[in-house]
Amino acid sequence: MRYLVLVFICLFNAAFLFAQEYNNTSYYVWAKSGLSLRSAHNKTAEKLTIIPYGDQVTFVSETTETYTVIEFPGFEYTDNWIEVNYKNLTGYVFAGYLSRTQPPNISTDTSLTLYLDRLFTETQTIAYETYENCENDSGDSLICIKSGQRSYKSGVTYTFWNGEGGGTEDLSLPNKLNILQAFTLGTIFCPSYKEFDVMYYEKPQPTIVVERDDVGCDFTITVLGDFTIIRWSGGC
Repeated sequence: MRYLVLVFICLFNAAFLFAQEYNNTSYYVWAKSGLSLRSAHNKTAEKLTIIPYGDQVTFVSETTETYTVIEFPGFEYTDNWIEVNYKNLTGYVFAGYLSRTQPPNISTDTSLTLYLDRLFTETQTIAYETYENCENDSGDSLICIKSGQRSYKSGVTYTFWNGEGGGTEDLSLPNKLNILQAFTLGTIFCPSYKEFDVMYYEKPQPTIVVERDDVGCDFTITVLGDFTIIRWSGGC
């Protein structure tokens, strides 16, 4: 039996409040089903529109009002309502689904490396192990590397290993995503997670477990201070 484990450490309070600092700049929407823009900072206020996943909003002001979403049973996330501009509208949205980091394009970013290479500037690729007699006619610098690490200018690192029955991909993101957005990123590159039972355990540390019986992918997420670390693994 296989397990998908999502572990996060909340350093601020037991309610999992993940504060973000805002200024007058643009933020991307990470809610895959879209983010409601409302006339006031509460759930029952008039819905002005739904901002699509990947669209940008401009920050106007922050409120002291908070809202809690339940991403799935047992996993709650709390953040503030903030005032934003979207096209010709001004209203309030839940801040937990906003990030300065652009989310993957679900149609074109078909792999994690495509997404990273589009978004960040590569600074170095290190090969720990290569395939024997590998011929690379594609121009992909990773195709002959069995295990290695790729670094990016913004401090992002991507480490990978490819085995006969599967492999792993590790992504370290400094000051990029909160745990809610990291979960969205994890599901984009492991979409089959919905087919499995999702369970949450608070002790010995906050842990989310997805149990599966067949082949596929797993991923784990840990938030350590300013770093979000995601590991995908898959195989039989």
